[in-house]
Amino acid sequence: MDSQRKIKVLVVEDSVASYKAIVSVLENFGFNVTSERVEWKIEFEKSILDKSWDLVISDYYLPDFDGKYVIHRIKELNPELPIILVTEFVPEEAASEYLNLGAAEFLPKSSIIKLPFVVNRELEALRLKQSQKKAWEMLVHGEEILTRSQKISHLGHFEVIFPENNTLWSLELYRILGYEFNEIPLMEKVWNLLDFDERKKIESIWQEVTRENTSKEFLLHLNTKHGRKKVNLWLEAERFDENRFRIFGTIHDISDVSDLENSIQFNEQLFKGIFNNSSQAIFLLDLQGHIIRMNRNSVLSFERNESDVQGLELISSIFSESNEDSIKKLTYGMKLALKNQTFEVFVSYRLRDGREKYFDCDFYPLNDASGKIIYIVLEAKDITEKIVLERAYAQAQKLEALGTFAGGIAHDFNNLLTPMMAYISYLNAEWSKDSSNEMIERSLPAIEGISKSLERAKNLIQQILTYSKIEHVSSKQLDLREQLLQVLNEVKFVSANKVTLFTDLGNEAAFIEADPIQIFQILSNLYENSLFALQDSQNPKITISLSKVSYEKSELFHVGFLKNTEYWKLSFIDNGNGIPKEILEKIFDPFFSTKGGKGTGLGLSIIYGILAKMGGTILVDSKVGIGTQFDLYFPAWKAMV
Repeated sequence: MDSQRKIKVLVVEDSVASYKAIVSVLENFGFNVTSERVEWKIEFEKSILDKSWDLVISDYYLPDFDGKYVIHRIKELNPELPIILVTEFVPEEAASEYLNLGAAEFLPKSSIIKLPFVVNRELEALRLKQSQKKAWEMLVHGEEILTRSQKISHLGHFEVIFPENNTLWSLELYRILGYEFNEIPLMEKVWNLLDFDERKKIESIWQEVTRENTSKEFLLHLNTKHGRKKVNLWLEAERFDENRFRIFGTIHDISDVSDLENSIQFNEQLFKGIFNNSSQAIFLLDLQGHIIRMNRNSVLSFERNESDVQGLELISSIFSESNEDSIKKLTYGMKLALKNQTFEVFVSYRLRDGREKYFDCDFYPLNDASGKIIYIVLEAKDITEKIVLERAYAQAQKLEALGTFAGGIAHDFNNLLTPMMAYISYLNAEWSKDSSNEMIERSLPAIEGISKSLERAKNLIQQILTYSKIEHVSSKQLDLREQLLQVLNEVKFVSANKVTLFTDLGNEAAFIEADPIQIFQILSNLYENSLFALQDSQNPKITISLSKVSYEKSELFHVGFLKNTEYWKLSFIDNGNGIPKEILEKIFDPFFSTKGGKGTGLGLSIIYGILAKMGGTILVDSKVGIGTQFDLYFPAWKAMV
């Protein structure tokens, strides 16, 4: 049996049946389990203090304590010991709290079949952390050995006996000082190599050492014939009797060592500077794909703390919420990197709050001097803003194409409608004079139907013409709040179908720069869309709110291509049927309609185009069976740039 499959598990559980189920499911997975069950606080305290455990699995509700105490106590005694909560009837917010406190995972008892996979993951993460810790300890030990060996090299010794003043130098000291081996050793020759200030200092320390019978160590600079050297001088006095003593010392030439240390320190700072200040998100991985290091940009881009994912497998931790296609590409890129090849891949990434980001990723290996692969690097460039801009540009192109189309045919078509409407008006007026005629009386409803159809055709042409006029509007400062009140006043008769209207428009004037006609068109279109969505609702409601928001403190911060600092946010919320997710992205396309034959499919695309030209935007959130919310953002007048 693999020793890594042998585990010692402390189960904090008041149910014997649950305890047996936990042990059974782990053993069925292949673990060789040594376990103990405790259910009282005193038993738990004794067990964690007296015994060593690889893992703790705990229930939440216990006779005289709870899962929160288990987490706190274990993190206090052994922060690295994994804790898994296996329980039922715990609210979601409580589960999140305990995960934040340090629990490795929370599992309902109904999902106990997942326990072996969680245990396997946590033990693997613990093993990696322990391996990394051991590697760091070996590295520190190696650096200590290196430091000691450097002190041994280029180390010269001297000895002076007083009062005879007999002086001895080692051969290495001759080399360090730059004197010939046949010269008589005198300490005065050493002092002659010192700068004036350092000579005064060493003479004072020399006297101090001889008086106090102590040792001293300090740095000096020697001006030898081979150049200026940085040395470490160590002195120690030893007294034989009242009048006779000896001074023993060493001079360690650390010039080369100091240069090497400076070079290593410089290269280390250079690496840290490049690594952490890179505009790319960088992950340093081992050959199994586990995360060793993350740079600052990767923490910001992926919104994950390095301490939370260090030692975990990259794809299953960072990209666990990505789509299947992205995971396949990342897995393939990792395999190619292990074959000493590079690979570029485009992937999506979902943040914890549901927002989606997009990255251009590059996998490549890092090799040592012999060409052996020692690490894998993943560089990821955040291209979310680019994707959003491309989508916005594609939408703008659709509007531009429609505008060109409208400019070519709308006026001619409108010219055809004008005489038709005039003829119908003439017939209606003439035939109304002799309405007693039976044939004329039967024809009047037909005349009225034709007149209404022509009116609808004229309105359609007018909406199409709006596209060709978006670039040539007459903008001025106006109060969006006042405009909205006017619209509600004019269309309120439409709300006769028992729609309840709630408004929260505040008391502040909402100044924007816009064309009044276009603003009226935006507001009336949205109101009519909400009414249409509420046709089948039992208790139809529309909520309209207006507020000023800051770009950086609103959801606009994630849109990425807006340039103003403040916006007026106008929200239309209804409790209608909602819009299915599969068509939500199409609702701003020209001629796309959810109203069947009752709509032209131009209302929302016109609103999108007008807001885009103003420097604002429109966002939508809809849930089937719950309702729809449209958020319109108008650049605030004082924030215009």
